Parts: sequence; structure tokens; C-alpha cells
Amino acid sequence: MNATTTSTVRPVVHDGAHSIETTRYLLPTPSIMGCKDFLRQCIDNRATGATIYGPPRYGKSKAILYLSMVLAEDFGTNVPIIRMLCHDKFPSETVFFGDLLRAAGHALCEKGTGASKRNRLLEYAVEMVEESKQNRLIIFLDEAQRLHERQYNWLIDFHNELDAKEVSAIVLLVGQPDLMDQLTAFQAGKKMQIIGRFMVHRYRFHGLQDAEDIRMCLDGYDTNSEYPAGSGVSFTRYYYPAGFEQGFRLASYADELWEAFRQTREEASLPGSKEIPMQYFCRTVEYALKHFGTLEVLTSHLSIAQWKEAIGVSGYADAERYICDPIE
Repeated sequence: MNATTTSTVRPVVHDGAHSIETTRYLLPTPSIMGCKDFLRQCIDNRATGATIYGPPRYGKSKAILYLSMVLAEDFGTNVPIIRMLCHDKFPSETVFFGDLLRAAGHALCEKGTGASKRNRLLEYAVEMVEESKQNRLIIFLDEAQRLHERQYNWLIDFHNELDAKEVSAIVLLVGQPDLMDQLTAFQAGKKMQIIGRFMVHRYRFHGLQDAEDIRMCLDGYDTNSEYPAGSGVSFTRYYYPAGFEQGFRLASYADELWEAFRQTREEASLPGSKEIPMQYFCRTVEYALKHFGTLEVLTSHLSIAQWKEAIGVSGYADAERYICDPIE
């Protein structure tokens, strides 16, 4: 069998099932890797909490999933990790601890008073930690800008109760720049118990800031991805099988893609930061893979015009018109 024929053989994947089609995949980004180092330091130093903030669509929620896997590898696959999405609800203790119980995977998260749910969560958390043979508990609170002062106080009480049980917990607040507005309000109100517990350590989550950032992410599609599981076939290789065998790599187009985003911003007179949100970067690359990929021998390179077409479909320009400069 010749090389060209071999290169065009794809793994069997049902229509719509590939990770690029479902958009359910995780790749490291510069901001995620920086956040990983930040969290490792916080955990090693036994910090009680930390704040991770950045504009919407920058990939913070997916970062939580990625970081959960990395932290599990660093501190043991059985390290207890609770990931909860905060809701914009009236701050009821019953609802709040019910949401935490649900996030922890407890079967009885609906019944009982706020106090009974808090006690149930405490017992369950201690049990998880004891089974893990560690004394660590990691709690991610996504969209944390929705939290109110009362909920922070409940978290402090819960943290103290865990500490009394010799459980070292770290609460990681993940949210939009509004979190920094809350910090300012807590400073004005002298709520140092909240700031000291959860907001002393801070990490600013960035989008893609230059061509090198783009190159790192594109390399993830080339080499640090796989579907189907166990196939050894990266996303780029799946969509460009013949080209991949001939040396085609998305990472080699980092400069062109950065220029395509720059031209898009200039032509649309977009205000605000030049950082590229991960959501629109991923949609751009997914479009390029699905619509410009070929089973045949690669005869031409991806052009800036093609990248700009993919950027247009991603919705980047329309969305960026309504986004102000992120808070530093």
C-alpha cells in the first residue's frame, strides 16, 4: 500500500461524534499553564483560597476541568475535588449547601434545612478526604462573581469546621472581572476576613496575546489531542490525513492566524483588548478543520482569507463590539 493511500485512512467515527464536532475537548493554553503553576504554589503553601478572574469566553470554565485533571495527577488521582457552578439566586443557606452537596455528588442534596445540609456536607467531605488518604480538599466555585457576602461568610464557617477536622481546604473563586469589584467593596467595608481567606492570592486569566500563544494552542490540535481514544490520531491528522503525512501542521500557521485576527479587528474597528478569547479561537480552528480539511494530497496552504472566513463564522467580531477592555 502506498503512502498516500495509507494516509487517507481515518478511524471510524460516527457522524457528529468527533470531539471537534461536539466541542467537548480540553487543550492546554498559555493562561491555563500559568494558572496551573499558580495553583500548585497556592496548594503547596496551604493557602485557604485564591481568586482566578478574567473576561467571559476566555476559557475559564474549561480550565477548571483541565486543572482538575492536572491537580489530580500532581497530588494523587484520588484527591477530592468539588466543582460547583454558582447560580444567581437569593443567598439561601439551604440552596447554597444543597448546591454544594450536589456538586460533591451526594445523593441527598434536596432534603433538610440549611444547617442539616451543611453538616451533611461536612461529614461527606471528611469521609472523602479520609478515603483519599490525604488531608486536602479542593473546591472550585465557577461564576463566583454571583456570590453574595452571606455566602462568603458561610464558606468561612464551613472552612473553619473542616480545619477543626484537620482537613486542609482551598476555595478557588473563578469568575469575571466583577470579582475585583467585589474585592474593592469588601475593602471599603473592611471585610478583611473574606479578603484574607479567599482573595489575597489572585490570578488574571488572559486570552491569546500573540502569535506564540496561538502557536502553542494550534500545536495542541496537531500533537496533544486524540480521537477516538487510543487511536493515536490527533485532531489535525484526522481532518488532514494526507497533508499530515506530508508535514502539514496547524502550528505552522500561527503567524497567519494572528494576522487574520488583527485584520479582522482593524476592518471592524473593534474597541477594547487585542486578546483573543478562547471561545472564538476554538470555533475558528474547528471551522478550518471541518471545512478546509481534505483526504487528498495537500496542494495549497491555508490562506489568510480562509482564516478570516473562519473567524467571521466564529462570531468574534460581532461579540467583541460589545466587550470593554478587561480589568487589569
